[in-house]
Amino acid sequence: MNQPLSASFSQVTHHNSRPASLRQDALDAFAPLPPELPMRKYEIMYLDRDGQLRDIRRTARAHTVYEQAFCVLKQGALVTSENGIIAVEDVLPGDKLRLGDGSFETVQWRGCITIQPNRPAENSPLPTLTRLTADAMGYNRPSPDLVLGYGARILHRAAGIRRVSGSDAAFIPASDFVDGNNVLSLRPTTPFAVYQFGFEKQQSLEVNGVEIETLHPGTAFNLGLRGAALRAYLALFPHKQSFEDFGMLDCPRLRLRDLELLE
Repeated sequence: MNQPLSASFSQVTHHNSRPASLRQDALDAFAPLPPELPMRKYEIMYLDRDGQLRDIRRTARAHTVYEQAFCVLKQGALVTSENGIIAVEDVLPGDKLRLGDGSFETVQWRGCITIQPNRPAENSPLPTLTRLTADAMGYNRPSPDLVLGYGARILHRAAGIRRVSGSDAAFIPASDFVDGNNVLSLRPTTPFAVYQFGFEKQQSLEVNGVEIETLHPGTAFNLGLRGAALRAYLALFPHKQSFEDFGMLDCPRLRLRDLELLE
């Protein structure tokens, strides 16, 4: 059953030679910065090398690239653990969640930030969310309605994807699917929490029946970050020791317009 639009939202109509590490570089990255530089808190939980759960808070730039790694699943989204369906805010590193292929894998990292509607990330517009109404992507996809952050990508299968990338499926930004009918763009009017999960490598996580991309920074080139900014970004992911630890993208990323050009 479709959930009514909450009062909390309004619908929008309209190199160095070694890898960047998280050791001394991380400490340098979090040295005091000029007060005029926008900052925010990042809540991070992860499994250390000994498999112990760690819970830390970082203060770093309120940069759109940083936030996109966290702003994926709005509180209340549902995933499936080995013990049944669970809300994303109740998931902890160490839990095993069901992926898009039906297998279960251990969560290594959980990130969370609180988005303030009147305080957008640096160099970004006011934050918007994407609401997928029930069955918008097919039967029980999603079920029930699913609200995604502006960093979310959905696994999409279409004939044109192989022509563009050589793969049968690709991750496409959720916002690309907005049609004003079944997929809506929402502008929040109150603060909201958003989450993301990291596994050993890039995965597709089943959320409300829809396959959502898990944590992966992509390529350093596409991030557009260099030097201290890149080191500060990587320090948000202490379960990895270097950029290379994330591995390659097993599934490509595309924009919906890339496929529309083939029609």
